[in-house]
Amino acid sequence: MKRHSLFMMLLISLVLSACSDEPEEATAQTPKKETAAKEEKQESKLDGLTDISLEVSEESLKGLQPGTMMSDLTYEKDIEDIGFNTPELDPALKSKLPEKLEQLASETDDLETIKKGLISLLASPHYKQIIEGATAYEPYFEEPYLPDPTKSENGEQSVAADKAIILLDASSSMVQQSAGRVKMDIAKDAVKSFAKTIGQSSEVSLLVYGHKGSDSDADKTLSCSGVEEVYPMDKYSKEQFHEAVDAFEGKGWTPLAGAIQKAAEMSSSYEGSTTIYIVSDGAETCDGDPVQASKDLAAKNPNNTVNIIGFDVDEKADNQLKEVAAAGNGEYFKADNPEELKNTIQYEWLPSTLDLAFAFTMAPDGWDMVAEYKTADKYPLELWTIGRKESHRIIDAASIMAENKWITDEQYSEIRDWGFERSEAMKELHYAMSKANREKADAKSKEIRQSVDDWVAKMKELKKERGDTW
Repeated sequence: MKRHSLFMMLLISLVLSACSDEPEEATAQTPKKETAAKEEKQESKLDGLTDISLEVSEESLKGLQPGTMMSDLTYEKDIEDIGFNTPELDPALKSKLPEKLEQLASETDDLETIKKGLISLLASPHYKQIIEGATAYEPYFEEPYLPDPTKSENGEQSVAADKAIILLDASSSMVQQSAGRVKMDIAKDAVKSFAKTIGQSSEVSLLVYGHKGSDSDADKTLSCSGVEEVYPMDKYSKEQFHEAVDAFEGKGWTPLAGAIQKAAEMSSSYEGSTTIYIVSDGAETCDGDPVQASKDLAAKNPNNTVNIIGFDVDEKADNQLKEVAAAGNGEYFKADNPEELKNTIQYEWLPSTLDLAFAFTMAPDGWDMVAEYKTADKYPLELWTIGRKESHRIIDAASIMAENKWITDEQYSEIRDWGFERSEAMKELHYAMSKANREKADAKSKEIRQSVDDWVAKMKELKKERGDTW
């Protein structure tokens, strides 16, 4: 019994000893696990900064992730021009920033890592949008209208009219698209170019129809009575004509007959001949008779004609518009796409020697280039603006870190210098992108000027062959 009791006491002692040892082992291991986890977490966070590039280039900035503290910075606010003033740190950002900066400083004292950390916090979120906008730039100049009588179907030459009335369809169907662009916009560009050319030898008027009300039944009366002369008969003025063309949009029904009747009323008071040019994409929808209206117009003066360009029309409209042109002693052209529209709106007479002498004015002039350079510089200037603001955010952040002794004075000085260098690099990138875009504009201008020169040479040769002096 004694042996048995001693054996039981020894066994209980061993069990108690084992149980008392387990918490000590667990306690000893816990700090090690937490430390390891903390080190792993810290290492992982710093590793995320290795992908950040400090280089200032189109590609590096396009790939730069927005700063984690810049989600509230709108595009409009970011590109806002502040002139030569020093950008100030946003108060809301300034109040939240110290906590993040202290955390960054506690995790590393490596200068390059701190720089990347500041970028990860404060980088502009709009680099990609701006750089893509800059690189996508293509210059746009009003294409000169250079009519070529050698392209005429019958080869006959006609005489320029004393006055020209352009009728532009602005019905709701013109808001549809053709080749990726709104038909109304395509037609407006064509009419602007056309008016510039015929305005050299004729007074010009612009009538628009279908631009009132809407295409609903309730607005039919309003829309069908809405024929308006938006550019009164006068010498061509580019600025005023463009303003008139841009003042309306496609909306309603198609009072083609009413528009022709309005042109007939106008031409009845004119001396000499009047040529009507109609740009339309559809048939009459206001219960009028455009064929009879065209006949009546031509009957008032045998020299009056009605010419029609059917733009992207269906078979029904195509047939009606052909009849309207024939009734008005004019010609009908069909254009199925923007390029055909541009090519079919052309003169069938040779320009005068005076016209050719001033043909150089159809190429972009100094004011045109100034306006285009402004467009070319838009995105590069925005890049410089947001880059400069970002650099000052970085410098202000470094100042906060230095004031709180989270970095040394030497580190602050180096970060500050780097911030200014980064701003300067943004400015140089802006210059390079702006230069590239301006060169595109220069090349396009040169191309247009060359096409004008080639046209003048060809017209002079044709006039020489025909024996014209004027």
